[in-house]
Amino acid sequence: MAETLPALSEGEKQCLRLVAQGFNSKEIARQLHVSEHTVDQRVRITLRKFGVPSRKEAARLFVSAEQLPPQNGTYQPLIYQSQPLASDPEPASSMAQPDGSDDEQQRKTLLQRILAFGPSLGGSTNELSIDGRILAMVRAAILTGVGVVALLLLLAGAFRLLA
Repeated sequence: MAETLPALSEGEKQCLRLVAQGFNSKEIARQLHVSEHTVDQRVRITLRKFGVPSRKEAARLFVSAEQLPPQNGTYQPLIYQSQPLASDPEPASSMAQPDGSDDEQQRKTLLQRILAFGPSLGGSTNELSIDGRILAMVRAAILTGVGVVALLLLLAGAFRLLA
């Protein structure tokens, strides 16, 4: 099928390959280090040689004649693929406990909720209820107050030592 191809310059071939990958003239010009007008001129010449009305049709004919499969999408594949987020544990699975430890487990989780200094880590969504959010704000306010008082006492003690 390569025999049916019209004679194309290497620049025209490069432009058609990039058009087949979905690049516009400006992007092609950047990749080939030529002006956008040069790219448009090369594409217009190939349109006349192939006798087709659109640049996409010329690129499709060229790629199929050259027997190169076109890329699946318009964009190049990503180099870095992000890892999927960890899924939240099922609440039903944590409920299935052996008999006798339910009360103890509830006390531990209540204590953990009270002593927790922030939301859980690991990318899970905030599933706190209104009372949980209020409790978190009260905790933050109390801890801030304790920190300010401790700092003031420390400064007062330092001034007494210096005086």
